[in-house]
Amino acid sequence: MQFQQIFTTATVCTLAVFMCISCGETLPSATLQQAKTIHEQMDRLSAEVHDELQAAIGLTEVKIEASLENGDSLMAMQMARFESQLGELDVRFHNWESTVVPLPGAECDHDHDHSGEDHEHGHHHSHDHGSSASLEGMSDDAILEIQQALMSELTAMIGMLNDVQVALNLEKKE
Repeated sequence: MQFQQIFTTATVCTLAVFMCISCGETLPSATLQQAKTIHEQMDRLSAEVHDELQAAIGLTEVKIEASLENGDSLMAMQMARFESQLGELDVRFHNWESTVVPLPGAECDHDHDHSGEDHEHGHHHSHDHGSSASLEGMSDDAILEIQQALMSELTAMIGMLNDVQVALNLEKKE
């Protein structure tokens, strides 16, 4: 009889452990973890790109004004070209940023809402982290692919910004 009691108790305990394990949260797949890592890197980089872009636009505006004050219309025209490139890049960046949405199950723990922030170049920066778009229901592979494509676009914009920054610094030395 004791054997029966021990067996029943062990069976109940085993079932309780399995139920607790099955009711607990499952760990994300390696693919989803990789997507999360890319997403976090994009969040960090996009904040840096935004700040650098705003600084470059401000520097260009200062250089245009200084060139005009010095009567150097050639330099002012060159700076205006850089300002135009930066403006186009700014629009591209904000369009890209509006396509970035949180990963399924992830809470947005970073601040993208700068709607009250008025940049000197005349627009407001606002990022809602995809109020209408969602990655819910997509496969982990599809989510990873999207994150990789978004990172690729951000990397291309970083390269373009770097090219303009280099050109601006070269103009400064002349």
